[in-house]
Order: sequence, then structure tokens, then C-alpha cells
Amino acid sequence: MKETVSIATKPLVYQTFRYINNKAHYALAEYVDNSIASFQKHIDILKPINPNGKVTVKIEISDDFIRISDNAFGIEKECYSRAFELAAIPLDAKGLNEFGMGMKVSSIWFSNYWTVVSTAYGENVKKTFAFDLEDVVNGEKTMVDVDEEPCDESEHYTIVTLKKLSANRPKQLATLKKHLTSIYTSFLREGILDLYINNEPQKFQELKVLKAPYYRNGSDNICWKKEIGFEAPKPNGDVYRVKGFVALLETMSTSENNGFLLFRRGRTIGTSGEDKYRPKALCGDVGSPRYKRVFGELEIEGFDVSFTKNSFNEDDQFQEFINCLADDLKRDKNFDIFGQAQYYTKPVEISKKSLPTISKSLSEKVNQHIEITTTPIVPPVPSAPAKPQQINIFTGLAEENKVITNTNATITIDGLHFNLRFQFIDDDKQQGLYSLKMEDEQHYVSDIYINGQYFKRFSELLNNEEWKNSLLNIVQTLIAAELKMNSNGNATQAKAFRDLFNNFLGKI
Repeated sequence: MKETVSIATKPLVYQTFRYINNKAHYALAEYVDNSIASFQKHIDILKPINPNGKVTVKIEISDDFIRISDNAFGIEKECYSRAFELAAIPLDAKGLNEFGMGMKVSSIWFSNYWTVVSTAYGENVKKTFAFDLEDVVNGEKTMVDVDEEPCDESEHYTIVTLKKLSANRPKQLATLKKHLTSIYTSFLREGILDLYINNEPQKFQELKVLKAPYYRNGSDNICWKKEIGFEAPKPNGDVYRVKGFVALLETMSTSENNGFLLFRRGRTIGTSGEDKYRPKALCGDVGSPRYKRVFGELEIEGFDVSFTKNSFNEDDQFQEFINCLADDLKRDKNFDIFGQAQYYTKPVEISKKSLPTISKSLSEKVNQHIEITTTPIVPPVPSAPAKPQQINIFTGLAEENKVITNTNATITIDGLHFNLRFQFIDDDKQQGLYSLKMEDEQHYVSDIYINGQYFKRFSELLNNEEWKNSLLNIVQTLIAAELKMNSNGNATQAKAFRDLFNNFLGKI
């Protein structure tokens, strides 16, 4: 038995769809949108009878065809006549299939010949629609036949098969999977959708949020994630709204995980895979630590989208809205998420096996004769000859089993020679940078605490030879300055400075 349905538009218009600016993952997403919309509309019926209470969408891609099948409700009899007309807005346009163009435009973008086989739950008819682009254009057709045959009323599905594929066919399958999984993050996470691509189930991986102390004060670990609920007035008196979250990545990313997914009605708009939204107002300058650390998900209300759903409309207003959101986040002084993103440096855990190698590398930089010429300092005349004092910031040197390695250096300051033994200490309890102990007037011992905040904070820089030399030179300079003060009788002031320095280190 045959019926006919309208494809009402001028046939030559169809050819233009082949050349619209689109991407394979956005085109395929239109079919998934239709399946989800059908499931959501009839969720009370389908949830109890579908496996796992979800809608299952399977996409098969080969050199010869693309097939998209689902177990949603099916195309109902009263909707079938509208399903193949361009821009026939669905009776309920509040779902994902709001424009009535997605399936038709995507099918023509992908192929010259496509079929739709569908049966709706509770109906005993299976309908088959076939669209041959060449036949429609050459014959200037505005009506197409539909084949019908009986089926069981309990069946419910839609199968779209695309053949005679165009140059727009998907070429990078791994990239396609990444984008489609990203587009349907919410539906996969909430247990609404099971998505298969070439029989492989697609799983969304939650990104790990940074849990770390605030960079300014070394507080207890904080989970750097902030829930968003923000709105701003529209020119017409209505409001724009956004909800979701902004967070910091546990591990920085340059172009994959950083940035924002923007959602509308539960699916992403123009942001998927590595094509995240990264405005300067939220993410900072390109390449900055903040840019590599900030990520999030934002559900946007109040803005329209393009019919291919690859962008929000009203560019100027949208950008201004994002700027207002960024300003609102900055006003929260108790949760300085942008400051943490820019200035926090994640300490690298140093394994026990690697400590001897690190210490050996560090000691090579100080195992040398250092000569420093300074401007003579005339100390105040004391009532009795000042004698250098024994100085030790902590209660004593580290236990022997915590000394990783040691090395000797000679420092000459204004003709005075000091023999200095450096001990590199693995001791998590010592949080300063160094201590200094005098054995006699020319011999000193300095403990360098390689598990302290200094080396943790600059651990990444210590992998760079130039930075390593610069950072170690700071250690040498501090000790040389203290030795000079000792020789001038200012040991008390030197110790006081060292106490403050060690206390402040890593907190500023």
C-alpha cells in the first residue's frame, strides 16, 4: 500500500543544502536530537519498556552508508505528513527538534539517497520513505511516495539509512566520537541516552576538579568548583539566565579539557570536543595558567541558536552577558577562583627513589668556590667584641637517615673564607628553605629542605637548567648574606630575617 507525503519546497533548493557550513558531528547530532525528543515526549510509556529505561541510538558508519537507528517512540501517524516538509515546525517545538529541518538538511548534506523506516508504538503500520535527490530535482517533485506494511503494535523505532554519500561523509571517526559524546554529556550523565557508534558504547568521562590549598595562604585543601546561578536583564524586559558550574582542572590542559561547554535544552551548542568556549573574560589570556586551568558547564536560557545548532545568536548581547557573569564571579572575594587558576602551582610529588638524583643535581650547583665582593659595612661599636653566634632555625640538624646527600663549598666574602657543608634533607616536617649552624668561626653547616614549599612551588621550573641555576643562586645568596652579617656581629638580625623568610615562604 502506498501513500504520499509533501516535501513542499522548490526542488532546486535541496541542492543548496549540500554546501551549507556544517560539520559531520553537528549533522549527525540532528538525528540524535530527534530520538531524544521523541523519547522525552513519551517517557512515561517508553521508560518502563526500554532496556535500562533509556533511549538507545546506534550510528553505523562505513564507506558505503551511514545508518542511524533508535528505539524511541517512532514517527506517529499524525506527524508523518509533516516529518519530511522543510521547516515544518513540530507541533511541540520546545524540545531538541525545534526547527523541523534537522533530519532533512543533514540527510541531503550527507547523501544523494536516503530512506526512513519507522513505526510508532501502538500503531500496526511500518512506513518506509525514500528520497532520491537526483530524481526529486530532475522531476521537480514536491510529493514522494511512502510504502506501508503491517507490523506488531508493540514495535517502536526509526531507522535512517544514507547512501550515495557525498564528500561530507565523516572521515575522522575518533574525532566524531569525541564530539558526539561531548554534545550529549548531560543525557549520557543523567541516564537518558545510550549512544553507540559502530557498536562501541560512548561514555562521558568526568573531569577531575583541583583540590588544593588557596595559593595565598596555604589553607586546607579546597575543592575549586563553584555552582553558577546568574541572570541579567534582556532589552525586551525578560531575562537571560545561566546555571551550571565553573571549576579548575586538576591537571592543566592546553586545548582539550580546558574551556566551557555551553548547553541549551540539555545539549551543547557550538562547543564539543576540543572546540570549547574560551572567552578571555572567563579564561584569561591564551596560554596563561588560568586559560589552561578553567573549565565548566553553562546551561544558557534566553538566547536563540542557529538552525544547525552550532552557535548562539545575538553575538553582542551574548558576549556582554558572559562579561557580566565573569564580573559576578570576581566579586566573590571568599572564593578567588580566577586568582587560584592563575597563580596556583601544583607541587610535584617527589618519590623517595628520585630524591638522590635530584639532590645530586642540586649539589653540583653549589659544590664550587664562590667569591663575593661587597661594599664594606661599618657595624656599630659594641661594648664588647662581638662574636658570631651559633644559629639554628630549628631544634637541630635533621636526623642522619633523612640526609640524602651533602657537599662542600667555599664562600669568600671581602677576603673572609667560609667553609660551608650543604646537607640536602628529605623531611616533610621542615617547611622552610634552609637552616644554618656554625661549627666554628670558619665552618658552617646548612640544611636545604627539598620537601619544603620553595622546591614544591618551583618544582616544574627546576626541570629547566636555566631556572635551576637561578633558583639555587637565591639559596646561595641568602646564606652568603647571613654569613656576612654574622661576621659583622649582626647574627641576631640575620636569624630574625631567616625566621621570617622561612615562615613566609610559600604563603605569599
